[in-house]
Amino acid sequence: MKVDLRKLSKDSRDFAIEYKKGENFAHFSGCFFSESSFLVVDGKINGKIEVVCDVSGEKFFDELNEEVKIKVVEGSYKGFDEVYDIIEADSNIFDFESFLEGEIESFKNDYHKKQELSTEEFIVENI
Repeated sequence: MKVDLRKLSKDSRDFAIEYKKGENFAHFSGCFFSESSFLVVDGKINGKIEVVCDVSGEKFFDELNEEVKIKVVEGSYKGFDEVYDIIEADSNIFDFESFLEGEIESFKNDYHKKQELSTEEFIVENI
């Protein structure tokens, strides 16, 4: 779904976008509206994405559970917002699918540790 930053309504609109690639999946949903010169997006990304354990090098599926609070502005922006992340768009179009794919790639590049513990490790950690 693409939104023209120059033709935004002040009325809040709901959205839902699905991502599926092999066994990877994510669901991005929430609402968006216009505020001043910004596209404001409040949403949540949930899913399961295959990542590589940074400890063992094994591939496994990790849960993606991220709150999204962004303000998109066309061009550069010199201000600051304590609640929302600011995204500067190169054009007047914001593409929700591209944003979701970028968030998934960013998630894959984060630190991931497979959570399987042996009985011995579990006992040591809970003493």
